[in-house]
Amino acid sequence: MVAIAATNLVKRYQDKLAVNDVSLDIGEDELLVLVGPSGCGKTTTLRMLVGLEPITSGTLRFGEKVVNEIRPKDRNVAMVFQDYAIFPHFTVYENIAYGMRARHENRALISERVPAAARMFRIDHLLKRKPRQLSGGERQRVALARALVRDASLYLYDEPLANLDAQLRHQAREDILLLHREKGRPSVYVTHDQSEAMALGDRIAVMRDGKIQQIGTGTELYDQPYSRFVAFFIGTPSINLFDAELRNNNGEIDIVTQAFTVRAADEMKEKIRGHIGRPVTLGLRPEDLHPPRNAPFPVTAENTIHGIVNVIEPTSTGCTVYLTTLGAEGQDFIATFKARLPASYIGKEVPLAVNRRKIQLFDAETERSLLYGPGIQF
Repeated sequence: MVAIAATNLVKRYQDKLAVNDVSLDIGEDELLVLVGPSGCGKTTTLRMLVGLEPITSGTLRFGEKVVNEIRPKDRNVAMVFQDYAIFPHFTVYENIAYGMRARHENRALISERVPAAARMFRIDHLLKRKPRQLSGGERQRVALARALVRDASLYLYDEPLANLDAQLRHQAREDILLLHREKGRPSVYVTHDQSEAMALGDRIAVMRDGKIQQIGTGTELYDQPYSRFVAFFIGTPSINLFDAELRNNNGEIDIVTQAFTVRAADEMKEKIRGHIGRPVTLGLRPEDLHPPRNAPFPVTAENTIHGIVNVIEPTSTGCTVYLTTLGAEGQDFIATFKARLPASYIGKEVPLAVNRRKIQLFDAETERSLLYGPGIQF
Protein backbone atom coordinates (compact mmCIF):
# COMPACT_ATOMS: atom_id res chain seq x y z
CA MET A 1 0.00 0.00 0.00
CA VAL A 2 1.28 3.48 -0.90
CA ALA A 3 2.01 5.64 2.16
CA ILE A 4 3.63 8.66 0.47
CA ALA A 5 2.80 9.78 -3.08
CA ALA A 6 4.57 12.59 -4.95
CA THR A 7 3.00 13.52 -8.28
CA ASN A 8 4.67 15.77 -10.87
CA LEU A 9 6.72 17.69 -8.29
CA VAL A 10 8.47 20.78 -9.65
CA LYS A 11 10.83 23.13 -7.81
CA ARG A 12 11.96 26.27 -9.54
CA TYR A 13 14.33 28.94 -8.24
CA GLN A 14 13.71 31.93 -10.53
CA ASP A 15 15.21 30.74 -13.84
CA LYS A 16 16.69 27.50 -12.45
CA LEU A 17 14.64 24.31 -12.59
CA ALA A 18 15.98 22.22 -9.71
CA VAL A 19 13.36 19.44 -9.73
CA ASN A 20 11.50 18.70 -12.95
CA ASP A 21 8.28 16.66 -12.88
CA VAL A 22 9.28 14.07 -10.26
CA SER A 23 6.71 11.40 -9.41
CA LEU A 24 7.25 8.55 -6.98
CA ASP A 25 5.34 6.34 -4.55
CA ILE A 26 6.72 5.03 -1.27
CA GLY A 27 5.27 1.92 0.38
CA GLU A 28 4.26 1.70 4.03
CA ASP A 29 7.47 -0.01 5.16
CA GLU A 30 9.70 0.77 2.17
CA LEU A 31 13.15 2.34 2.20
CA LEU A 32 13.49 4.28 -1.05
CA VAL A 33 16.91 5.67 -1.98
CA LEU A 34 17.37 8.78 -4.13
CA VAL A 35 20.78 8.55 -5.79
CA GLY A 36 22.57 10.72 -8.31
CA PRO A 37 25.47 13.13 -8.78
CA SER A 38 25.75 16.46 -6.96
CA GLY A 39 23.20 18.99 -8.17
CA CYS A 40 20.77 16.43 -9.62
CA GLY A 41 17.88 17.52 -7.35
CA LYS A 42 17.78 14.67 -4.85
CA THR A 43 18.25 16.81 -1.71
CA THR A 44 15.78 19.40 -3.00
CA THR A 45 13.24 16.60 -3.47
CA LEU A 46 13.89 15.46 0.10
CA ARG A 47 13.44 18.99 1.42
CA MET A 48 10.08 19.26 -0.36
CA LEU A 49 8.98 16.03 1.33
CA VAL A 50 9.75 17.44 4.77
CA GLY A 51 8.39 20.89 3.93
CA LEU A 52 11.63 22.87 4.14
CA GLU A 53 11.23 23.85 0.47
CA PRO A 54 7.85 25.00 -0.89
CA ILE A 55 6.60 23.05 -3.89
CA THR A 56 6.39 25.14 -7.06
CA SER A 57 3.84 22.75 -8.60
CA GLY A 58 2.69 19.18 -8.20
CA THR A 59 1.02 17.28 -5.37
CA LEU A 60 2.44 15.59 -2.27
CA ARG A 61 0.22 13.22 -0.29
CA PHE A 62 0.77 11.49 3.03
CA GLY A 63 -1.82 8.75 2.77
CA GLU A 64 -4.92 10.45 1.38
CA LYS A 65 -3.99 13.89 2.77
CA VAL A 66 -2.45 16.56 0.55
CA VAL A 67 0.36 18.19 2.58
CA ASN A 68 1.67 20.83 0.14
CA GLU A 69 0.71 23.69 2.43
CA ILE A 70 1.24 21.95 5.76
CA ARG A 71 4.17 23.26 7.83
CA PRO A 72 7.16 20.98 8.50
CA LYS A 73 6.43 20.66 12.22
CA ASP A 74 2.93 19.42 11.44
CA ARG A 75 3.97 16.75 8.93
CA ASN A 76 5.33 14.40 11.63
CA VAL A 77 8.59 13.72 9.79
CA ALA A 78 11.86 12.60 11.40
CA MET A 79 15.05 13.63 9.61
CA VAL A 80 18.70 12.68 9.95
CA PHE A 81 21.07 15.28 8.48
CA GLN A 82 24.51 15.04 6.92
CA ASP A 83 26.04 17.25 9.63
CA TYR A 84 24.11 15.37 12.39
CA ALA A 85 22.44 18.64 13.61
CA ILE A 86 23.03 17.88 17.28
CA PHE A 87 23.31 20.64 19.87
CA PRO A 88 26.89 21.10 21.15
CA HIS A 89 25.79 22.45 24.57
CA PHE A 90 23.43 19.51 25.26
CA THR A 91 24.43 16.11 26.57
CA VAL A 92 23.78 13.00 24.48
CA TYR A 93 20.67 12.32 26.58
CA GLU A 94 19.36 15.85 26.06
CA ASN A 95 20.00 15.69 22.32
CA ILE A 96 18.10 12.42 21.93
CA ALA A 97 15.24 13.71 24.08
CA TYR A 98 15.07 17.16 22.48
CA GLY A 99 12.32 16.45 19.97
CA MET A 100 10.14 14.66 22.51
CA ARG A 101 10.50 17.52 24.97
CA ALA A 102 9.74 20.09 22.26
CA ARG A 103 6.49 18.22 21.58
CA HIS A 104 5.75 18.19 25.33
CA GLU A 105 5.60 14.42 25.52
CA ASN A 106 5.21 12.59 28.81
CA ARG A 107 8.35 12.60 30.98
CA ALA A 108 7.99 8.95 31.85
CA LEU A 109 7.86 8.10 28.14
CA ILE A 110 10.99 10.17 27.53
CA SER A 111 12.80 8.42 30.38
CA GLU A 112 11.85 5.07 28.88
CA ARG A 113 12.58 5.71 25.20
CA VAL A 114 15.83 7.66 25.36
CA PRO A 115 17.91 5.00 27.19
CA ALA A 116 16.32 2.27 25.03
CA ALA A 117 17.29 4.09 21.82
CA ALA A 118 20.80 4.71 23.16
CA ARG A 119 21.21 0.99 23.93
CA MET A 120 20.08 0.02 20.45
CA PHE A 121 22.82 2.18 18.90
CA ARG A 122 25.46 1.26 21.52
CA ILE A 123 25.80 4.76 23.03
CA ASP A 124 24.04 4.17 26.37
CA HIS A 125 27.39 4.64 28.14
CA LEU A 126 27.73 8.11 26.59
CA LEU A 127 24.46 9.68 27.73
CA LYS A 128 26.14 12.24 30.01
CA ARG A 129 28.78 13.34 27.50
CA LYS A 130 28.73 16.41 25.25
CA PRO A 131 29.11 16.09 21.44
CA ARG A 132 32.68 17.45 21.51
CA GLN A 133 33.65 14.34 23.49
CA LEU A 134 32.31 12.00 20.80
CA SER A 135 33.74 10.56 17.60
CA GLY A 136 32.03 11.13 14.25
CA GLY A 137 30.46 7.69 14.34
CA GLU A 138 29.12 8.26 17.86
CA ARG A 139 27.61 11.60 16.84
CA GLN A 140 25.90 9.89 13.93
CA ARG A 141 24.40 7.34 16.29
CA VAL A 142 23.08 10.16 18.48
CA ALA A 143 21.24 11.54 15.45
CA LEU A 144 19.84 8.09 14.65
CA ALA A 145 18.73 7.54 18.23
CA ARG A 146 16.96 10.91 18.20
CA ALA A 147 15.03 9.74 15.13
CA LEU A 148 14.25 6.37 16.73
CA VAL A 149 12.42 7.86 19.72
CA ARG A 150 9.91 9.51 17.37
CA ASP A 151 6.77 7.86 16.05
CA ALA A 152 7.01 9.64 12.71
CA SER A 153 4.96 9.15 9.56
CA LEU A 154 8.08 9.41 7.39
CA TYR A 155 11.81 9.05 8.06
CA LEU A 156 14.28 11.01 5.90
CA TYR A 157 18.06 10.67 5.64
CA ASP A 158 20.07 13.40 3.90
CA GLU A 159 23.47 11.83 3.11
CA PRO A 160 23.95 10.90 6.79
CA LEU A 161 27.16 8.90 6.21
CA ALA A 162 29.04 11.45 4.12
CA ASN A 163 31.29 12.56 7.00
CA LEU A 164 32.27 9.06 8.15
CA ASP A 165 35.30 7.05 7.09
CA ALA A 166 34.89 3.81 5.14
CA GLN A 167 34.92 1.47 8.12
CA LEU A 168 32.35 3.48 10.08
CA ARG A 169 30.11 3.80 7.04
CA HIS A 170 29.55 0.04 6.92
CA GLN A 171 28.56 -0.05 10.60
CA ALA A 172 26.33 3.00 10.17
CA ARG A 173 24.51 1.31 7.26
CA GLU A 174 23.61 -1.52 9.62
CA ASP A 175 22.40 1.01 12.18
CA ILE A 176 20.14 2.69 9.62
CA LEU A 177 18.68 -0.63 8.51
CA LEU A 178 18.14 -1.46 12.19
CA LEU A 179 16.26 1.81 12.67
CA HIS A 180 14.18 1.18 9.55
CA ARG A 181 13.25 -2.36 10.59
CA GLU A 182 12.43 -1.20 14.11
CA LYS A 183 10.02 1.47 12.87
CA GLY A 184 8.60 -0.22 9.78
CA ARG A 185 7.63 3.15 8.33
CA PRO A 186 8.26 4.71 4.89
CA SER A 187 11.77 6.12 4.59
CA VAL A 188 13.67 8.10 1.98
CA TYR A 189 17.46 8.06 1.90
CA VAL A 190 19.55 10.49 -0.20
CA THR A 191 23.09 9.68 -1.31
CA HIS A 192 25.49 10.17 -4.21
CA ASP A 193 27.15 6.81 -3.44
CA GLN A 194 25.64 4.09 -5.63
CA SER A 195 27.14 1.27 -3.54
CA GLU A 196 25.41 2.75 -0.49
CA ALA A 197 22.16 2.91 -2.45
CA MET A 198 22.49 -0.73 -3.53
CA ALA A 199 23.17 -1.83 0.05
CA LEU A 200 20.26 0.04 1.65
CA GLY A 201 17.40 0.53 -0.78
CA ASP A 202 14.34 -1.67 -1.24
CA ARG A 203 14.06 0.39 -4.41
CA ILE A 204 16.35 3.04 -5.87
CA ALA A 205 15.43 6.17 -7.84
CA VAL A 206 18.28 7.39 -10.05
CA MET A 207 18.15 11.16 -10.63
CA ARG A 208 19.86 13.36 -13.20
CA ASP A 209 19.31 17.06 -13.96
CA GLY A 210 16.21 17.26 -11.78
CA LYS A 211 14.50 14.21 -13.32
CA ILE A 212 14.13 10.59 -12.29
CA GLN A 213 15.77 8.40 -14.92
CA GLN A 214 14.62 5.08 -13.50
CA ILE A 215 13.14 3.54 -10.34
CA GLY A 216 13.66 -0.11 -9.48
CA THR A 217 15.45 -2.61 -7.30
CA GLY A 218 19.24 -2.63 -7.38
CA THR A 219 19.18 -5.76 -9.53
CA GLU A 220 16.76 -4.20 -12.03
CA LEU A 221 18.86 -1.06 -12.37
CA TYR A 222 22.03 -3.08 -12.80
CA ASP A 223 20.75 -5.70 -15.25
CA GLN A 224 18.15 -3.66 -17.14
CA PRO A 225 19.18 0.03 -17.20
CA TYR A 226 16.85 2.30 -19.16
CA SER A 227 19.63 4.70 -20.13
CA ARG A 228 23.37 4.97 -20.62
CA PHE A 229 23.54 7.20 -17.53
CA VAL A 230 21.88 4.62 -15.27
CA ALA A 231 24.13 1.86 -16.63
CA PHE A 232 27.24 3.93 -15.97
CA PHE A 233 26.17 5.25 -12.57
CA ILE A 234 25.12 1.88 -11.11
CA GLY A 235 27.92 -0.62 -10.68
CA THR A 236 31.48 -0.74 -9.32
CA PRO A 237 33.68 -0.68 -11.33
CA SER A 238 31.58 1.26 -13.83
CA ILE A 239 30.42 -0.30 -17.07
CA ASN A 240 32.78 -0.05 -20.07
CA LEU A 241 31.29 2.08 -22.86
CA PHE A 242 32.40 1.96 -26.52
CA ASP A 243 31.26 3.91 -29.58
CA ALA A 244 29.93 1.37 -32.07
CA GLU A 245 27.76 0.73 -35.10
CA LEU A 246 25.32 -2.09 -35.84
CA ARG A 247 25.91 -3.93 -39.10
CA ASN A 248 24.00 -6.69 -40.89
CA ASN A 249 26.04 -9.86 -41.48
CA ASN A 250 24.01 -12.44 -43.43
CA GLY A 251 21.06 -12.13 -41.06
CA GLU A 252 23.20 -11.78 -37.96
CA ILE A 253 23.90 -8.40 -36.34
CA ASP A 254 27.48 -7.39 -35.57
CA ILE A 255 28.36 -4.67 -33.07
CA VAL A 256 31.42 -3.02 -34.58
CA THR A 257 33.79 -0.73 -32.65
CA GLN A 258 37.13 0.70 -33.78
CA ALA A 259 39.00 -2.07 -31.98
CA PHE A 260 36.78 -5.17 -32.11
CA THR A 261 33.53 -6.72 -33.31
CA VAL A 262 31.06 -8.68 -31.18
CA ARG A 263 28.01 -10.49 -32.49
CA ALA A 264 24.68 -9.60 -30.88
CA ALA A 265 22.86 -12.39 -29.02
CA ASP A 266 19.91 -13.93 -30.86
CA GLU A 267 17.36 -12.78 -28.24
CA MET A 268 18.17 -9.10 -28.75
CA LYS A 269 18.18 -9.02 -32.57
CA GLU A 270 14.55 -8.00 -33.03
CA LYS A 271 14.92 -5.12 -30.57
CA ILE A 272 17.96 -3.63 -32.29
CA ARG A 273 17.33 -4.46 -35.96
CA GLY A 274 15.89 -1.00 -36.59
CA HIS A 275 19.21 0.57 -35.58
CA ILE A 276 21.34 -1.25 -38.17
CA GLY A 277 23.68 1.26 -39.80
CA ARG A 278 23.25 3.78 -36.99
CA PRO A 279 25.71 4.76 -34.22
CA VAL A 280 25.14 3.14 -30.84
CA THR A 281 26.96 2.84 -27.53
CA LEU A 282 28.04 -0.65 -26.48
CA GLY A 283 28.17 -1.38 -22.76
CA LEU A 284 30.19 -4.27 -21.29
CA ARG A 285 30.22 -4.84 -17.54
CA PRO A 286 33.72 -5.66 -16.19
CA GLU A 287 32.49 -8.93 -14.67
CA ASP A 288 31.06 -10.02 -18.04
CA LEU A 289 34.57 -10.21 -19.53
CA HIS A 290 36.24 -13.57 -18.82
CA PRO A 291 39.50 -15.38 -19.50
CA PRO A 292 38.39 -17.72 -22.33
CA ARG A 293 39.32 -20.92 -20.50
CA ASN A 294 37.20 -19.90 -17.47
CA ALA A 295 34.18 -18.54 -19.35
CA PRO A 296 30.85 -20.14 -18.31
CA PHE A 297 29.62 -20.06 -21.93
CA PRO A 298 30.90 -21.16 -25.38
CA VAL A 299 33.76 -19.02 -26.68
CA THR A 300 34.21 -18.29 -30.37
CA ALA A 301 35.66 -15.52 -32.52
CA GLU A 302 32.21 -13.89 -32.40
CA ASN A 303 32.49 -13.08 -28.71
CA THR A 304 36.24 -12.65 -28.18
CA ILE A 305 38.00 -9.29 -27.85
CA HIS A 306 41.64 -8.44 -27.07
CA GLY A 307 43.37 -5.93 -24.85
CA ILE A 308 46.78 -4.95 -23.50
CA VAL A 309 47.12 -5.40 -19.73
CA ASN A 310 48.23 -2.19 -17.98
CA VAL A 311 47.57 -2.80 -14.28
CA ILE A 312 46.52 -5.81 -12.20
CA GLU A 313 44.87 -4.92 -8.90
CA PRO A 314 44.40 -7.85 -6.49
CA THR A 315 41.06 -7.99 -4.65
CA SER A 316 39.60 -10.24 -1.98
CA THR A 317 37.70 -12.22 -4.63
CA GLY A 318 40.23 -12.22 -7.48
CA CYS A 319 41.55 -9.18 -9.33
CA THR A 320 40.61 -6.08 -11.27
CA VAL A 321 42.48 -5.74 -14.57
CA TYR A 322 42.95 -2.42 -16.36
CA LEU A 323 43.47 -2.81 -20.10
CA THR A 324 43.64 -0.88 -23.38
CA THR A 325 42.05 -1.99 -26.64
CA LEU A 326 44.31 -2.71 -29.60
CA GLY A 327 44.97 -0.18 -32.35
CA ALA A 328 46.34 3.33 -32.72
CA GLU A 329 43.43 4.89 -30.80
CA GLY A 330 43.34 2.49 -27.89
CA GLN A 331 40.57 2.90 -25.30
CA ASP A 332 40.98 2.00 -21.66
CA PHE A 333 38.59 -0.53 -20.16
CA ILE A 334 38.29 -2.78 -17.10
CA ALA A 335 37.70 -6.48 -16.45
CA THR A 336 37.18 -8.22 -13.11
CA PHE A 337 38.27 -11.83 -12.66
CA LYS A 338 37.46 -14.34 -9.93
CA ALA A 339 41.01 -15.69 -10.15
CA ARG A 340 44.30 -13.86 -9.69
CA LEU A 341 46.18 -12.91 -12.85
CA PRO A 342 49.99 -13.17 -12.50
CA ALA A 343 51.93 -9.91 -12.72
CA SER A 344 53.83 -11.36 -15.69
CA TYR A 345 50.79 -10.53 -17.86
CA ILE A 346 51.38 -6.77 -17.53
CA GLY A 347 52.19 -5.31 -20.95
CA LYS A 348 50.94 -8.38 -22.81
CA GLU A 349 47.98 -8.84 -25.14
CA VAL A 350 45.26 -11.09 -23.71
CA PRO A 351 41.97 -12.43 -25.15
CA LEU A 352 38.72 -11.85 -23.28
CA ALA A 353 35.45 -13.70 -23.78
CA VAL A 354 32.33 -11.51 -23.80
CA ASN A 355 29.08 -12.75 -22.30
CA ARG A 356 26.88 -11.70 -25.24
CA ARG A 357 23.64 -12.14 -23.28
CA LYS A 358 24.77 -9.43 -20.84
CA ILE A 359 25.62 -6.82 -23.50
CA GLN A 360 23.99 -3.38 -23.11
CA LEU A 361 23.20 -1.17 -26.11
CA PHE A 362 22.15 2.49 -26.14
CA ASP A 363 21.10 4.94 -28.82
CA ALA A 364 24.10 7.21 -29.37
CA GLU A 365 21.94 10.34 -29.61
CA THR A 366 19.17 9.89 -27.03
CA GLU A 367 21.21 7.62 -24.69
CA ARG A 368 18.11 5.44 -24.23
CA SER A 369 18.52 1.68 -23.97
CA LEU A 370 17.70 -0.28 -27.11
CA LEU A 371 16.94 -3.34 -24.99
CA TYR A 372 15.03 -2.23 -21.89
CA GLY A 373 12.56 0.31 -20.60
CA PRO A 374 9.72 2.42 -21.95
CA GLY A 375 10.18 4.96 -24.70
CA ILE A 376 10.64 7.87 -22.32
CA GLN A 377 12.51 11.06 -23.14
CA PHE A 378 15.37 11.94 -20.82
